[in-house]
Amino acid sequence: MPNSLTCVKTGQHQVAMTQVPYPDEPGPGQALIRMTLSTICGSDIHILDEMPVPAGVPMGHEAVGVVEALGAGVTRFKKGDRVASSCLFSCGACRRCMDGEPAICETFNAPANLLFGGQGEYFLVSGAQTTLAKIPDALDDDQVLFVTDIMSTGFGAIERGGIRPGDTVAVFAQGPVGLCATAGARTLGAGLIIAVESIPERVAMAKRFGADIVFDPSEAVSRIMALTNNKGVDIAVEALGHQATFENACAVTRLGGTVSSVGVYSAFPTLSLPTSGTFIHRKLVTTFCPVGTDRLTRLMALIETGKVDLRPLLSHSMPLAKTPEAYELFRERRGGVLKIALRP
Repeated sequence: MPNSLTCVKTGQHQVAMTQVPYPDEPGPGQALIRMTLSTICGSDIHILDEMPVPAGVPMGHEAVGVVEALGAGVTRFKKGDRVASSCLFSCGACRRCMDGEPAICETFNAPANLLFGGQGEYFLVSGAQTTLAKIPDALDDDQVLFVTDIMSTGFGAIERGGIRPGDTVAVFAQGPVGLCATAGARTLGAGLIIAVESIPERVAMAKRFGADIVFDPSEAVSRIMALTNNKGVDIAVEALGHQATFENACAVTRLGGTVSSVGVYSAFPTLSLPTSGTFIHRKLVTTFCPVGTDRLTRLMALIETGKVDLRPLLSHSMPLAKTPEAYELFRERRGGVLKIALRP
């Protein structure tokens, strides 16, 4: 039974490194993965600070690695394969999976199907047959890490917004997910991309990833409306998870347009729509990270052909053993941090 040095939640706002035992032989449908690269996600901060997730839970759901062992029924992979793991488990056979929505898999009871333990030397993947994807030999870990969650989420926000070639898109907040939405808007054919951000390093990265113009949050609504002749944008993405940002996204969405939210609002007991001007004839969509073997394979194809390169998001690198320090750096947004590469 291998032990895995793993970051574990020890209480609200607290993590520590500890040894977590894993079985030599995974259960049916499972795969044991030796982690080669992981990172901290904004959702990890929500889990630590806001959600009633109990102490003792292994942290981390963005990780890639090498197959160490396979349980019965997992035939798509073999020991030694380099793989990326979706951040959400899926069975591939329930009604939702068969409908092409593996993120909301009924077998693994979405939204409780989140991968835990990716910030460890080893982690266990359930539903491995349809949750994992092989990494092409031509790609390194740094290139593909973000297909596991934030690239798929950011691109999903644009896709579920119903983008059409030439659409005007505004992305509120240029944290890692917002930056992936900006990159997704560029890749998927937006005509004009407006980013909303005030942190200088994130403003620069937004422009690098495809934003045509960046507005400060304090003046974003008035500037966007003036830019669009008071009609508003086709798609407004809310990528922060704050009431004020959500209201601003609604305020700049044209009649018939779409507010696409990928923010996590766990710090707020309610979320309300703005009433001024009445929110009529617009669409509101939310997105749970699109996952599954096919999804990850398609995203890696975009990377392999040079359409997308998200490696600049890895602003810092730290050894796995220092993950608790990485959490503090990430939470406090010190030193221009965007994402931290955690390496064993």
